[in-house]
This record gives sequence, C-alpha cells and structure tokens, in this order.
Amino acid sequence: MSNNCMITFDQNEHGTYFTGQVVSGKAIVNLNKSKKLRGIKLEISGYACAQWRRKHGRVMPMHQVNVKPGRRRFVGREDYIASTTFLMGSEQGQVFNIDAGTYTYTFACPIPSHCPSSFEGMYGHIRYLAKVTFIRPGASNRTTNVGFTVLKLLDLNQESKMLREPATNEAMEYFCFMHDKPVHIKATLQQQGYVPGQFLLVHADVSNNSNSDCKKLMIMLYLRATYTADTPAFRTVSEKILLAKRESGPVVHHGQKSFTESLRIPATAPTCEHLSKIVRVSYEVRIVAVMNWLMANPKVVIPITIGNVPLATAGPGPGPGSSTSPPYADLPGDLPCTSARAMALAGASGFGNSAFEHTELEDYELPEDGDDEFETEEDLPPELPPPTYEQAMFMTADIADNDTNTVSEAARFTPRYPVFDVDTFQSPPPNPPQKKRRRRRHRAEPRQLTKQALKAESQEKEREPVESPVQI
Repeated sequence: MSNNCMITFDQNEHGTYFTGQVVSGKAIVNLNKSKKLRGIKLEISGYACAQWRRKHGRVMPMHQVNVKPGRRRFVGREDYIASTTFLMGSEQGQVFNIDAGTYTYTFACPIPSHCPSSFEGMYGHIRYLAKVTFIRPGASNRTTNVGFTVLKLLDLNQESKMLREPATNEAMEYFCFMHDKPVHIKATLQQQGYVPGQFLLVHADVSNNSNSDCKKLMIMLYLRATYTADTPAFRTVSEKILLAKRESGPVVHHGQKSFTESLRIPATAPTCEHLSKIVRVSYEVRIVAVMNWLMANPKVVIPITIGNVPLATAGPGPGPGSSTSPPYADLPGDLPCTSARAMALAGASGFGNSAFEHTELEDYELPEDGDDEFETEEDLPPELPPPTYEQAMFMTADIADNDTNTVSEAARFTPRYPVFDVDTFQSPPPNPPQKKRRRRRHRAEPRQLTKQALKAESQEKEREPVESPVQI
C-alpha cells in the first residue's frame, strides 16, 4: 500500500526550505480497490538523533534500533518539529471501508527559526520527514516516508569579521632518529569563510631540514561531525569525512619548496556548532607532510567556516601603488584571491601541483593611456547569480521507518545544499587587491629564435658601426 501514496511539495521540486518558511505540499493516495482502515495519519517531523553501540571497546554505528542484549547502546535525541494530522479516522477509531480511487490531501507546516540544517552522518543525523501512515486493523501499519531539506541561514557577512581575514598556522616536527633536524610547515589561507562551490586556495611553505625526503604533501578538506548521547550516560563520538584532497611534492632532504593548491568545496551542510546539542558540524583544512615510515608526519590544521551566503565583495580594490595592509604582510607576495585567475596561477592544467612563482606575480603594470589591451571595469560589482541546489552525495541515507510494527519500503534520501558560482565573478572576494598584468605581444618572439639565428644576429650587430658617445 505504501506504493499507492505519493508526497509532493508545492513550488519546490526537491523539497528544500529555509528556516522560517512554510513547508507545504500534497499527499496523494491512489487505491485500486477498497481497503479496511482505522485511519490515515500525516506527520511532519524534524529531529536530531545520535545512536551508536560499543563492542569490545570499539564504537560501531547502529543501523537498527533493536540491538542484541549485552551490547551497550548510546542514544541522544532532540526534537524540533512534531506535527500530526489525521487525514481520515483516528489511531483507535472504528474500522471503515475506503473505496477505490484517488484522494488528495494538502498540508502545510511552518519551520521554526531555531531548526539546524539537515545532515546525515554515520553515528547520527538531523532529519526532516513527511510521513503518511495507514493504520490497519489486525495488521502492521504501512508508511510512506519522504525527506525534505531544511537550511539554517548562515550569512558569512553577519558572522565574525575574522572570516574575511587570512589564516596562518605552522607546525614543526623534531625527529630523534639519527639526530635529524626539524621539518617545518607553514600554511596560509586567503580567508576563513567560504560557501559550497567556491575554490579554497592554500599556500604551503615546506622546509625539510631532515635527512629524509618528504614523499608528498597532502592538502585535505575535512568535515568533522561530533555526536552527543545522554542515555544511558553522557558520551560523545566524532567522525571525519574527507571532502576534497590534493597532493603536492616531493621535497628533498635539506630542501625548501612552496606549493599553492586549490580545493573546490562540494555541496555540504553549513557549519553548525551551537544550534543542536546532539549533532555539531565543523570544517578544517589539514596539510600533512608524508615522511619516512620511521618518522612522524608533520601536520597543520586550520579551521574554516562554511555558510550558505557568500562574503560580499568590497568593490574595486586600490591601485598597485597603494601599500599592502598589515594583515597581508606575511603572505607570499601578492597571492591572488580564490577566483578563476587564482586557479590559473595555481596550475591551470588540471589544477596540478606547481610551486608558487614570485616572478609571475611581481611583473604587473597598468595599461597606458589609449591602450586597449584591457577591458574597462565597472565601479559597481556584478550581482551574484542564484545558486544551484546540489545533492551532498556522501550523505545518502535510508529513511525508511524501522519500527517493528510498521511495514515501510526502502526510501533513499540525499540532502541538497546551495552551491554558488562565486569564482567566475569579475569582482574579487575580500582579499589582497590584484594587480593587472600587461600582456606582452612582441617580447616573446626573440625567445623562439634558434641558436643559429641568434648567432647570425649577433654577427650583424658587430659589423654595424658604433657611434662614439663623446662629441668632438
């Protein structure tokens, strides 16, 4: 019977809502023959739940509610929405016959402003459901579950001003093996606030003073989820999910090298550390230098914030003659912002591993008067295009009802999150201002000459008469 029910959302094909909005839709029941029922119930629910079990000291996810005796089970739950409406009959009402046909019921439920964003993890979730239950006499109830995504607005412009500032962290690992000298890593991020779809630019300086080579440098973006249970005791567990990864290197022993890598932030939930007591979501960038198996791997961790409203641009930046502000004094040269141009400088061909070149950034000039090599920029920054709502593929879960007195078929659900196209903007994010590089049209030609042509040209110059600089 569950296949005979369909739940749709009004003016929202994928069922994505922000807090404060009203989730509305239709429950369509299609029966090919008459049925005996006690009632039809519609529930709109939203809750955070964490559950896991411990076996031999190990934490294991719990995919079923019923657990064998002797295994310790930890559970935590927090409810946000609990709306129940009987479309027909009641829980303990009289049995009635419902004729064959199609029945359409509308529903609407406001979403409180304090609800956290949807999230699906290994040891818990923040889930919002629309469920229709057919209460049958003398048989198990049948349910139809449909999930919808709720997003808590996290405007990076309304958060801490530190999100606009660069972030720098460093680590140094000392090795006692054969009196090796330390390995030093210094990592820099252009800003600390991002949105899905934006490119995160990481600059790392590696100084390998040890006697062993650094095999590679791994730059990773992690989602860290922390789950809290209060039954039978207060316990917490955490989970790390790898969202993006780049590899650079190697760095030979007693050598130094700099790397600039870019990571695209996929569709994911916004940072949530205070709204829910059960599930907390945070993000961090981790840079690890992989050394010899006998040595510890130096690592640098920089926390970041991911929201769903990007940082507003500050308009055109100052010219090349203006002095660099103190917060950017420690950055390596004029490190470009997280834009399409920055991606090209970080390695345009497949975003490969390439060292950061100072010479490529210092040779900038303004166009001369009448030079039409550059297009004129408008004073006002362009408007941000609307985001697309994409699925977070690493959060797919089965939302079927697992009650023993209920028959529910498997239902897969994947939350959707707004993904922005920030980096195709002409106006840069709030980062150090870029300098225009003047295109060279004719300077590259002498580099293409062969050795014979260069030799012939030098011989011709020797034959030409040279005027004396002293006037007689």
